Amino acid sequence: MGEKIPVQLKDVRDVSEFVNILSGFDGDFDLYCGRYCVDAKSILGIMTMDLRNQLFLTGNCEPSDRRNLVRALRARAFA
Repeated sequence: MGEKIPVQLKDVRDVSEFVNILSGFDGDFDLYCGRYCVDAKSILGIMTMDLRNQLFLTGNCEPSDRRNLVRALRARAFA
C-alpha cells in the first residue's frame, strides 16, 4: 500500500468486521498504534491495542486491491 491509512475501531464488533474485510484481500497488513504493531488480520492482536488511540493500517497489496480495500473500509466508516 505504501501509505498509512488512519483507522478508527470502537469495539469488538468493529474489530471483527474490520478483520473480515481484510481477510478478503491477499497480502500482509499491519495495524500500528504509536510504535506498537500487530497483524491487522488478527482479532486477538488488535484487541491487545488501546482502541481509544489513533490506529494506522499499512500493508502490501495490488493497487486495484488497495482501492477496493479503502472503499470497503470507508463504507463502514473505519477509514
